Amino acid sequence: MYHKIIIRCFSVFLALIAPPALQATEQVVTEAMIGHWEGSAQIIVNWCTQQQLPVSIDIHADGTVTGTVGDAGLAHGRLARNRGWIGRKLNLATDYIVRGDLKGPIVATEGISRASVSMPLTFSAGGFTGGVHTSGSKTGGKETMMLSAASLKLVKKE
Repeated sequence: MYHKIIIRCFSVFLALIAPPALQATEQVVTEAMIGHWEGSAQIIVNWCTQQQLPVSIDIHADGTVTGTVGDAGLAHGRLARNRGWIGRKLNLATDYIVRGDLKGPIVATEGISRASVSMPLTFSAGGFTGGVHTSGSKTGGKETMMLSAASLKLVKKE
């Protein structure tokens, strides 16, 4: 009986911190976010020799995102909200997230390829900060494990 109560409470908690259900109809991109952004993140997996991951993206008014992550092209990229108002109050997750498919190797010199990427981002003081996480397993190595990079800073380029 207690496990049912715990599961129900956890479900309510997740519903409260989740992004708004109507985000598809809600305007996500502000005028200040539209444009070309460049930066890099610190690769934090120990099996990748390369230390920095360059990111160059274009955010469009309709929420689509194009560009490159490492050496890979970003396809079907989309900027979406990543949390609701309670998540913001509790400082859980980031305000936004870019999700998309990767075309080509993300680190070409090391032969590292992944199918997709997510970049949790916070927009403040005219820039984006966050991280990069590719598809892949939570354990393993260069062949299968997700590639993660932290301390991403994106600056708008004119």
